[in-house]
Amino acid sequence: MKRILLVMSVLCFSLILYSCANRGKIEPLRTETIDFDINKATQIVQRGEKTIVDISSKDTATREEFNQFLIELDKVFNGYEEAQWEYMFFNNGEFENEDITTLHLNKDTFYPTIYHKDIEIVSAQIENDYYENEILNSSTLTIREEYLGGDSKLKNWFREYIYQKNEEDEWVFHTFNGEINLGEDGITSDYLELK
Repeated sequence: MKRILLVMSVLCFSLILYSCANRGKIEPLRTETIDFDINKATQIVQRGEKTIVDISSKDTATREEFNQFLIELDKVFNGYEEAQWEYMFFNNGEFENEDITTLHLNKDTFYPTIYHKDIEIVSAQIENDYYENEILNSSTLTIREEYLGGDSKLKNWFREYIYQKNEEDEWVFHTFNGEINLGEDGITSDYLELK
């Protein structure tokens, strides 16, 4: 019986996808935007940003610390491969060589976080899209960080963390918008002081 239900579910989902592909983009019947609590938004992004601040403050890391760093970010960012954390934070000539046990941190990139002076979460909003077919309904949480100080190199910098609801009704990281990190001349991993 379970197998029949599974097959029927897959067929229904396939028909929905086929229908979507053949009719063009389906527009939602209704979209609503709701403010999300800034304190909860801060808690959501803190975990990943704390891991990044902790590793960025070091000059070197053991192979074990390197592996743990990647495991932690994989959990926090739901396996988001586009960021390529190892290349962003470490010297690739070292981490690619398994015989090297002490790895140097890349000091030529800066990952702004809410732990840095003048970086703040400025908004958090949920966008709910409602469709005729309820299976297509979706919820997206966008948390926006901005630099609010006077440094000209960081003027207009922002990053958005975008989350979507999973089957368990939990927010799961989906993607970034804006600049993940900065790598201009004169910007190093400790470009801004910590709060």
